[in-house]
Amino acid sequence: FMYALVTASQFVASGCARNALAIGADLNTRTLDPNDKKTYPLFGDGAGAVVLSKGSDQQGLVSYTLGADGAGADLLMRPAAGVKRPFDSTCVAEAEQGPAPWLMKMDGRPVFKWAVRLIEDSFNQVLDASEMDRDRIKLWLLHQANARILDAATDSMGIAGERVVKHLHRYGNTSAGSIPIALDESRREGRIARGDELMLCGFGAGLSWGTAVLRW
Repeated sequence: FMYALVTASQFVASGCARNALAIGADLNTRTLDPNDKKTYPLFGDGAGAVVLSKGSDQQGLVSYTLGADGAGADLLMRPAAGVKRPFDSTCVAEAEQGPAPWLMKMDGRPVFKWAVRLIEDSFNQVLDASEMDRDRIKLWLLHQANARILDAATDSMGIAGERVVKHLHRYGNTSAGSIPIALDESRREGRIARGDELMLCGFGAGLSWGTAVLRW
């Protein structure tokens, strides 16, 4: 979703589009192994979207960072049914002998450590680029990976818990849907007003990430 948001904002900022729609959606239950008790209970299905249009010169993305590190691909991935290994009859044969190769695999402990470090590093990058103090951020809307990751990352930076949006206790980890869902619910609850500065951060498979300061 963060890659989509940044890309869509550039279309509007450059004048190539008057409006742009950025969508984040995942049907995680289709790609999870029900027998994997460490992973299966964490995820849910969800979707959200935002419409971007030209606002004032003060509104929009103040600063952002996008990145990917393929060296960590094996930590969170689907071995088959992608470009590298398309779905074929060998996948079916393999599934008859054990876990289906098109199902998600995650090595939780190293992913946890990577995510906590990545969140803090990318927060500092975009804050420095925007010359902004963290106390100016009204709400912190992170990808809803799991509560322990969110708490560990934000606690280490001294961010008050009431400023960190959480909804994973209701929906689970909705992957690409988690940030737009958080945006929508925060807006409906009246927690976001014109001029508020928000921190958005998504991270996951790839390993990939995107973090941005957004002025509403």
